[in-house]
Amino acid sequence: MLDRELSYRMPFERLQKLSRTMSRKAFAMSWRMAWVLLGGYAAGLALIIAYAQPIDAVMQQYGLPDLTPIAVLVLLLVLGIWALRRQGKGLMKQRADFDGMVRFREEQDGFRLATPEIEYFVKWHGISQMLLQPDGVVFSHGNLFFMVPNEAFRDIPERDELARDVFGRLNPAARARSEGFIRPVLDASAATAGS
Repeated sequence: MLDRELSYRMPFERLQKLSRTMSRKAFAMSWRMAWVLLGGYAAGLALIIAYAQPIDAVMQQYGLPDLTPIAVLVLLLVLGIWALRRQGKGLMKQRADFDGMVRFREEQDGFRLATPEIEYFVKWHGISQMLLQPDGVVFSHGNLFFMVPNEAFRDIPERDELARDVFGRLNPAARARSEGFIRPVLDASAATAGS
């Protein structure tokens, strides 16, 4: 059956748990490697403490500073974290086309972002905050962020016009959260209207 509509509620607490469990399942290797990295760090500290005297003797023999073993261990931890982050980014890029063309469409009830694979529709009252960045305008719904880059507009005044238009459609709480971030655009509009 292709035409199905379901109604349900999803409590925030369940979404939190879902996020953790699905992340562990979808990226199981990364999670395992993170635990191996932390375990290795803890084991390294335990070895440094357990064999402190022999390690100190070797370091004095070669004229190394006292904190060399700790520094090496921290360096290995930092390199491990860097490698895990790099691997995580690679896995994410395998799952979706982040470089594909995105279409933004402003509609009566909200905005639509679409690619050949996915489509999001966010109603105006569903926007929880709007921010201006040096390279575009950002809309958020909870912890989802949607950015329309400056290059999508003919010019910056067109981007600013969209920001003012959307700001006028936001609910009062979203306006309060957004105002400080788009104040320059609002002030520029007021100055233009006043002259």
